[in-house]
Amino acid sequence: MRRLLLTVLLGSLWSGSHASAASCGLFGLTVDSPAVLQAVERKAGCTFRAIRWFQDWDAPYNRAYARTLTGLNRELELSWQPRTRTSAGVRGVPYREIAAGRYDAYLRQFARDVRREGVPLRITFAPEMNGNWGAYQLSASNTPADFVRAWRRIVNVFRAEGAPVRWVWTPNILYPGMPSSYRALYPGGEWVHEVGLDGYNWGATNPWNRWLSFRDTFAPSYRELKRVAGTKPVQLGELASVEQGGSKAAWIREMCAALPGFGQIRRAFWFHLKDGRVDWRLTTSEAALDAFRRCVRTRR
Repeated sequence: MRRLLLTVLLGSLWSGSHASAASCGLFGLTVDSPAVLQAVERKAGCTFRAIRWFQDWDAPYNRAYARTLTGLNRELELSWQPRTRTSAGVRGVPYREIAAGRYDAYLRQFARDVRREGVPLRITFAPEMNGNWGAYQLSASNTPADFVRAWRRIVNVFRAEGAPVRWVWTPNILYPGMPSSYRALYPGGEWVHEVGLDGYNWGATNPWNRWLSFRDTFAPSYRELKRVAGTKPVQLGELASVEQGGSKAAWIREMCAALPGFGQIRRAFWFHLKDGRVDWRLTTSEAALDAFRRCVRTRR
């Protein structure tokens, strides 16, 4: 899944009346611009309590953006991808190099910047690390053991710097041919505060997927997540459905009805982006948007 880095400020776009809108409950949002976020909240009639953004490995902590969100009383969540962009393309940062301390100076500066802001931050390092489609995911030279050592190294550096961070371990949902088990990739309860899942209903947008309900999408992975991480709080870091192949509105209604059965879920970030020809946004139809409005009213 392509990810977009939010680098623009939001505060000047909010009116006082909009900022005081009712909460969207456990739902957070990922968007690609403040204008889009404002428009979605106006249509949904609620304020998303948490906003998630993405940063690559060679970028400093986006303090200006964090300050804007803090001023709007939003919770901060960073999806931190160990990859760099060059003229030759995207390069993954090897986990074993992180584990060996090669990037400690970068990590210390990042942690100090977070500490200086003095605002709690959740960080998901290497989201969907169990995938086989991204620059930083697993390979013969980028193993689950390397990932675990890198995760622990990062957490220890941030702790030494006193940064107010909660660490969220977020694999992709289970899928055929997955190169590693959740258990092999789990850094251990001492180094993880919360756990998460990324998952989508792709419907009929490609020949290798089929329409899956919210429960079908997440239930098997949620069960496995609990077997590995026990009673840790759970979030859905990336969540969305398409329209093609079924009823997106019905999918959202089923999600809303099913969520109480996933008792450890504390937050769910809707992925409000169009990725190429696949449109994940809440606003793809009035029926889908209305289903979300009704869900929020019943789940606040």
